[in-house]
Parts: sequence; structure tokens; C-alpha cells
Amino acid sequence: MKYLIFFILSVVSGAAAHAKPRCQGFNNNDDKVTIEFTDDKAGDRYSVSDVRLIPSWGGKELQATSVKTAVKDGVATVTLRFPHVTQFSNPKVTLRINGKKQTFKVCQ
Repeated sequence: MKYLIFFILSVVSGAAAHAKPRCQGFNNNDDKVTIEFTDDKAGDRYSVSDVRLIPSWGGKELQATSVKTAVKDGVATVTLRFPHVTQFSNPKVTLRINGKKQTFKVCQ
């Protein structure tokens, strides 16, 4: 029985470790870039750090000026803010979720 409980906990924690952010929207209004994403495998703990916007044209990476995270019923909603960008085409975001590095394309 002890091994069964350990196995179940391992599977559950492994699923949370492979969480994948999904872009919900972005805008480049009001002199800032705002990107929102959700993660439906958030679990109880969801911390976001080391957030960077990586332009596809090889420009300078931008560090987030604001990161807001809310978790409700196991779904995380994260809002990222960056300085205004005049050129915006197929960028990516890199970040750490609970310490694990993730990269995703910004939806457009």
C-alpha cells in the first residue's frame, strides 16, 4: 500500500512538473506589451520568474517589468508586462515555472 501511494504521488507531481503554458492573448498598447497565458496543470504552487521576451528578429531580449499570477481551481492565469516594442513579429517568451525553464511562442 505504501508503494502504491508513493507511485500515485510520483505520477501526480510528474504531471504538474510538465505543465505547459498556453498563450491567451497579447497587445502592444499604452506604451507596454502585455501577454497573458494560462496553465491548466498549475497545482497548488505556481511561481513564475526569470521572464524574458525574445524577439524573432534577433533584437535585444526584454526583461518583464511586471508578473502577476493567480491560481484558481488548479488553473494559473499569468499576466506579463514588458516595455513597449515598436517591432513585434513572432516573438517567444522564456521563463521559469516552479524553477523549470519553459519557452512558448506568443500568440498573435
